Parts: sequence; structure tokens; C-alpha cells
Amino acid sequence: MKKVLLFFLEGALAVALSACVNLKKVDRAWDPPPYFALERSAEIEGLKIVYLECGRDNPEAIVFIHGLSGNVMNWWDQFEYFRDYYDVLIPDLPGHGKSEKPENFDYSVPSFARVIVELMDYTGIKKATIVGNSLGGAIAGYIAIHYPERVDKLVLSDSAGTQINPELQALAPMVSPMMIRWTGVTSARQYPGTDPKNRVRAEFSASYRATTEELPYLKAIDKALLQIAKFDFTDDLSKIQAPTLIIWGDDDKTVPFKIHKIFTQKIPDNKLYVVKNGGHTPNMSKPEQFNCALEKFLKNEDMETCHQISEAGTEEK
Repeated sequence: MKKVLLFFLEGALAVALSACVNLKKVDRAWDPPPYFALERSAEIEGLKIVYLECGRDNPEAIVFIHGLSGNVMNWWDQFEYFRDYYDVLIPDLPGHGKSEKPENFDYSVPSFARVIVELMDYTGIKKATIVGNSLGGAIAGYIAIHYPERVDKLVLSDSAGTQINPELQALAPMVSPMMIRWTGVTSARQYPGTDPKNRVRAEFSASYRATTEELPYLKAIDKALLQIAKFDFTDDLSKIQAPTLIIWGDDDKTVPFKIHKIFTQKIPDNKLYVVKNGGHTPNMSKPEQFNCALEKFLKNEDMETCHQISEAGTEEK
């Protein structure tokens, strides 16, 4: 969480020392780029929720849940990899991507979880493997605890939801939409690098900038950050009944690698897969390894050979 704290503290200084755009006066309509697959929408809890789904005729389902300031494109590689064999469902959480961003929504883990479960109802998915990264991990874990009948298997990647950082908890109420804007969530800085998919992700993030959608988006992230800063389900992890895969980047600076021990010690039936140099989002930084580990977990096979996969997606000799 130190990286997050640094971002917001530096952002506060930047805001104090420079004149900033008044977001309330922006009148340019938001014209986002299209997603990589057919976009669908449903009214859930009175909100428009945008989602991608493919493989509905397949007998087993996987639901992927992105993290704070993410969207369905965080799971692009997983969508392409699993869609031929699973019913793959990937939503934009409320306040994120192309889903609705109302000010009066309760951007808490329980509320997000309820939306996911109701979207599963809407799409006819009775039970699924639930996969979540970061905030999405906290949501996935909450679903496994409170809606166990909906979870076949559980995958937590660099998950939030435990060991609340007291500094972050104290700082969160002082964070503003403008400070969050400074971190780069509405610019190309959100997804650095030259990878073609990251360039498309960056283009989407930058599409918010100076439009009527930017302020609602920043407010939603602000509210969600405030909620996740005080959310802790550590004591409930032992209630998880589903077989669980815990995936973590060994160099994660947002939710440090050592946090994985809380999950491995508390969840009764779990396996750990460590992604070297996977960062906070190994599903994007090391998609071939992530997909390999997830597939083998689903098939109850040994994941050790996944470590031999090179960045090109082939086994190293």
C-alpha cells in the first residue's frame, strides 16, 4: 500500500501547487473506444452494467472480476484463452468502464458482490469459478463466503481485503477526485509499456480525460477506495468452502507479496502459485503463466510446469 500512499500524497502536493482543470465545467461528451468483443448490458440493481460474455453453451463458467480503476479489458487475454471451453463472463463493475457511475451507489465490497451475483442470475449462471484481482479478489472472496452455493472454485490474484493499512485508512477520507485524477487513471499512464493490448487499454483510460464521464468515474473510484480502505474479511476467510487458487506477483508493490500468507493460512483448501515479476496484475503482465496456472487448477493438474513458460507463451528448453 506504500505505493498507493505515495501516489496520493504526491498528488495532494501537485494539486496544491498548480492550477487544475475544473472538471465540473467540462461539457465534451465521452466517446469511448469499442471493447475487443461484443458489448452487452443488463439492468442490475437499477444500474446499467456492461459486460462481455462468450461460450454460453459451454457447461462450466468462469466469472472474472477486475480491480479498482480497471475494466473488462484487464481480462482480455483470459477471455480469448478460455472462451472456447468455458462460459466466460466479465463485467465492468459499477463506476468502472462503461457501466453506470451513479453518485448514490454504495461502492462497497458487499454491494459489488451483490451486483455480480445478480448478473450471474441474469445470464443464467448458477455456479462458476470466480476469479478476482486486487479489489476484484476481495469481491470474489466475499462471494465465496456469503454466496457459497454460487462458487465452484475460487481464484484470488493479489487480493485486497486483509491487513488494513492504518495510514491508508486515515488518508482515504482526505483523497479527492482531483487527486485520483493526478495518479493517471484517466490518462495513458494507467497502462504503461508498448504491449499492443496495453496500448489499447491506455487509449481507453485516456478517453475519459476532459469529458462529462471523467468526474463521475473519479468520484466512483474515490468512494470505492474509501470503502476498501476499511474493509477486512480476514476473520471470515476460514469460512471459504471452495477449492482456492492464490496467485501473486512476487514483486507486487501495491499489495505486498507477504500478504499472501494470510490467505494461505486462513483458507482451508488452497494452492499457491507465485508469478515471478508478475507485479500487481499478473493476469496482464504475465498472461501466459496466469492462464496456464488457472487452466491446470481447473483441471486439478500440477501447475509447476507453468513456471517454464517464457514471455512468448512457450515452454523454455
